[in-house]
Amino acid sequence: MKKILLLSFFGAHVLFAIPNNILGGVFNAQSPLDGADLTGPLIAALNGGDLPGDWEEESSVAGTQLAHLMARPRVFEQEALLVRGLWRDEELEEIQITFNDAGSYFGFFAEGIPEHLTGRKREEFVRAQFEERQQAFTALHEESLAKAKEELAERATKGKSKTLRFGKSRAIRAEVLEYKWDGLTARLFHGPNRLVRVTLSKEDLVSSNWMDREVAALDAREYSQWLRDRLVSKETGDEVLADLEIVPQGYRPYCGLNTLVMAGRYLGLHLDEDWLASAGKFQNTGSAEGSQMLSLYGSVASEAGVKMKRLNRFDATLVKRSLREGLPVIVWRRWSRERDTLHSKISKSFGRGNEAEWGELLESEFPNEKSPLHASVIVGFNEDREEFLFMESWAGLKEPRRMPVPELAATSYLTFCFQK
Repeated sequence: MKKILLLSFFGAHVLFAIPNNILGGVFNAQSPLDGADLTGPLIAALNGGDLPGDWEEESSVAGTQLAHLMARPRVFEQEALLVRGLWRDEELEEIQITFNDAGSYFGFFAEGIPEHLTGRKREEFVRAQFEERQQAFTALHEESLAKAKEELAERATKGKSKTLRFGKSRAIRAEVLEYKWDGLTARLFHGPNRLVRVTLSKEDLVSSNWMDREVAALDAREYSQWLRDRLVSKETGDEVLADLEIVPQGYRPYCGLNTLVMAGRYLGLHLDEDWLASAGKFQNTGSAEGSQMLSLYGSVASEAGVKMKRLNRFDATLVKRSLREGLPVIVWRRWSRERDTLHSKISKSFGRGNEAEWGELLESEFPNEKSPLHASVIVGFNEDREEFLFMESWAGLKEPRRMPVPELAATSYLTFCFQK
């Protein structure tokens, strides 16, 4: 049952509903730095040098800034898929270079499937279409991994590396190769047949887990207060987690992952959807079939030092309790384009100071069991209007959308409450 649920959760989305992701902007930027060797300048930037190129900000953990380079340079003798920088108090703290990523290579397989195919025949068609690409990607992946190891070993003191475990929770823990030279630490993250990534930082700033070092320095009571302080009461009657940011999923079957990343970064974890896809054993098939999604949710909560309560229904009281503690809630729900359009319309109208009434709520107009499945992050509520506020894993509306409580209760089939 779980296998079928997860396959439909990601496989039923309509492609046009999801805008482009970060890599689309990088590929289309046509930077003069495309193909340029930036190995030296990037390393020098960690020692106070200037970073080259244009950088685009992303969602990040509070107290830090995350941005990616709008170019595809060469680093360590191979083309980089994505280069990110992490800043704290305007000081560059880490550079992350992704060389190979299955999620970006395979994308979201939604086109070309004959409409008459259902069930097993549909799965067989998708597998056949992906077989050739699987072979090509495996060759690219192995070549990229070998090149990264070779280049890092050439720079490392005495050519040596050591293996260490990064992270506490088993499902998202990484075994990384660590290389050191000239006061710098390079770590090679490898997700088998999924991901090749290198992080660079000063030796005295490296971490042993996903939690931000300043957040990790808080004791349990301080951490709880830090979370509670982020629930903002507005004159409109909204109670909302004000600084939870969107992490766009792009053309990938990642709404369940990206919403988890959004919640994880809010809790203080430097996670991204590409590593979670690797840790969750996504199979490079354009869907979540065979993945370990549910274990990822519990592990992210555990890594942040909080609990996870999973419900097969929607409990408004429990959801509000989590929000009042400053903790987000993720729902897996049924989705329709018509209701999504209405949510956005009402939300924008209310934001302009209008009453923005819903009118009569007819359950027959809600998404039903035949509707696509989707994941959203609940970030607030309005008692007087009987609404919940939620964020999506696609771009287009930075402010939270709104949904009536009865609709959310009727369309949600799994609820994940982070709890203290």
